[in-house]
Amino acid sequence: MIKVIANHRITRFLFSGGFATATNIISLFVLVRFFHIWYLLAAVVAFLLAVVASFVLQKFFTFNDYTRSKTGKQAAFYLGFQVFNLCLNTLLMYVGVDLLHIQYLLAQVLISGGMAVYNFFVYKHLVFTPDATHTDNK
Repeated sequence: MIKVIANHRITRFLFSGGFATATNIISLFVLVRFFHIWYLLAAVVAFLLAVVASFVLQKFFTFNDYTRSKTGKQAAFYLGFQVFNLCLNTLLMYVGVDLLHIQYLLAQVLISGGMAVYNFFVYKHLVFTPDATHTDNK
């Protein structure tokens, strides 16, 4: 099982994304349920926590990119892309919860699934490009 995860990029992406999604959803739940933070503000904070987890896992685990020289550029592009994702996520949360009356955790799960599909292609082709994926020690 571990070899399957380690040898297939899609599987590593799903694992990394699953971890980041779990970070997002657990953080959202804790912030709303225990800290009584408004669900939209909690969604923003939870999303940002998930972005940090996602970048680290996608760079090093999914795309095996151990370069140090391009990390700043990658992080800046990744963060910019995540700002777009944050706006889209927040808009879709509002539509799902306030307009469609979907429970906030279910809405977040549905949104995360949809975003995962296009995120893979952006990460693969724009953030962690094949020419950048190598080690600085080669």
